[in-house]
Amino acid sequence: MKYLILIWAFSFWNYYAQKENHFNFKKIQTGPYFGLQQGRNLVVELGAERRMKEIKFKSPNSFALNAGINYDYRSRILGADAGFWFRPNRIGFTFGAAGAVRSNFNDAMIGFAPILGYKIWLLHAFAGYYYYPKPLQSTMTNQLFVSLRLVLTQNSKWKNQ
Repeated sequence: MKYLILIWAFSFWNYYAQKENHFNFKKIQTGPYFGLQQGRNLVVELGAERRMKEIKFKSPNSFALNAGINYDYRSRILGADAGFWFRPNRIGFTFGAAGAVRSNFNDAMIGFAPILGYKIWLLHAFAGYYYYPKPLQSTMTNQLFVSLRLVLTQNSKWKNQ
């Protein structure tokens, strides 16, 4: 009799565990990031990122939105970036894009960059290529770049999906 109750309890648990809506959570994290970008020049970055991460047994994914400012010391160019990235599973690469505005305090240029990277814990390393349709004359800023960001989480929320 006790084996029958044990089998019934395990079958009930198995049914309960396989229903997706019981174990699907979303973790929303927000916080600042600090980064260095190396290409032709060294660029310092400061911004904020909001990451939405699924917590579930099978095929969790995460994506983030970020915005920040940066400064290129060598070319004396101030910039602003806004972008996103997506990771389709737990330990895969991140795929994303960023829009950029750069200014030398006289003129400005707008650009776009596809991004490929890898995120583990607090660090996000990625590489990309900025394409500027109308670059500024006589200024050389990063086009092909590698960046390393330290993303700190200040605020976390949990939501049941």
